[in-house]
Amino acid sequence: MAITGVTDYTNTYATSRTNGSNGVSGSTQEYLNGLKEKYPDVNITVADFKNGKQEDAYMFGSSGGNNMVIASNIIEKMASDPATAAKYEKYIAEVPEAAGIMKDGIEAHGNEMMACGTAIDKDGKVTYWSVSRHKPSKESQSVSYKKILQEQLEEKRAKKKEEEELKEKRLEKAESLEKLLEKIKAKRADMETSLSEKLQEDGKGMQMDLTI
Repeated sequence: MAITGVTDYTNTYATSRTNGSNGVSGSTQEYLNGLKEKYPDVNITVADFKNGKQEDAYMFGSSGGNNMVIASNIIEKMASDPATAAKYEKYIAEVPEAAGIMKDGIEAHGNEMMACGTAIDKDGKVTYWSVSRHKPSKESQSVSYKKILQEQLEEKRAKKKEEEELKEKRLEKAESLEKLLEKIKAKRADMETSLSEKLQEDGKGMQMDLTI
């Protein structure tokens, strides 16, 4: 069924749903009320769709799974003919079960069910419909989670490696500075030794012989 122009449906159908007017006779309305009491878990609606847009409007305006829409001429026959009533009430009674089957099938394909139901058109044909939206499967969610976790671990490892490299550079720098200081100390010690020796030598050279 088409899903475009969902909100573009006739005022007649909109008014029918809002006011609860099904366009049926008094006796049929009584029968319908009895059906709703007999099957309280089923959302029974009487409607004659003029086109696909009205069908779409009904489906997209529904929620949950226990929905049943019946054409007005069929509900009239059900009200007046026990055999027709028994034939179609069987489908009404099976609505919750059918909804469960459709829900399981939709979720098995990784989708989320928004609404579903059973329809009986003016020709008495019974069909099933559903509205669903795509939902990532648990496996996809798991893969996505694993990917995020892996990225976080890699980021953490990279940061740790960077910190270790920085620490090594600091140690190397400290060692280099220590070696430089040692060299300076050694150089200073050599200079002091050389200066002392030179002074001693210079002192010897300046000695005077005062013997008479």
